[in-house]
Amino acid sequence: MSESWVNQRRGLVICVSGPSGVGKGTVISRVQALRPDLALSVSVTTRDPRPGERDGVDYYFRSADEFRRMLDEGEILESDCYCGNSYGTPRTPLEMMINRGTDVLMDITVPGSLAVMQNYPSVITVFLLPPSFSELRRRLAGRGTEQPDMIEKRLQKAREEIGKACLFQYNLINEDIDETARCILSIIEAEHCRQGRLPDLEEAILAH
Repeated sequence: MSESWVNQRRGLVICVSGPSGVGKGTVISRVQALRPDLALSVSVTTRDPRPGERDGVDYYFRSADEFRRMLDEGEILESDCYCGNSYGTPRTPLEMMINRGTDVLMDITVPGSLAVMQNYPSVITVFLLPPSFSELRRRLAGRGTEQPDMIEKRLQKAREEIGKACLFQYNLINEDIDETARCILSIIEAEHCRQGRLPDLEEAILAH
């Protein structure tokens, strides 16, 4: 596709969801390493930062009062409560990126993806699945960031979330990080070729 047509296209929103511990963050990091031009939507959360996480890079860490104020002002596109903490997507940065033609990846909860579908009908939704439930348990325990009771809560939630994979356009089993990242990139390129993504493409070609 010529550069002139690429410059006219609107950016895509790609929601990547799945149960906690499936490897969303790792996969998204690999996708960005392969395609540095892809942007990442930074979510707002009320949970405490994990070791090594930075405000404004991994998440915007805000208090519960600050989060409620953003909701009241309409600045949060979608929101969800997960394991006692609130998560949301800031509206303004996302709209600015897609309007200038930038593809935006979203590391987002399952209910969050479902909410984005309502606001952006053209959103691309990808659900990551673990190779097995026992492997998911192993990955959660291997992080070493949570107590056993919290791990069990996340596994219980994971059972519910996996049952909603059928609501997503694409389901990928995340067994190999590189392969999963390549699949996501292939999905993005295919979606850009979908009929209707470029304005008046057929007319412009016939006119030249």
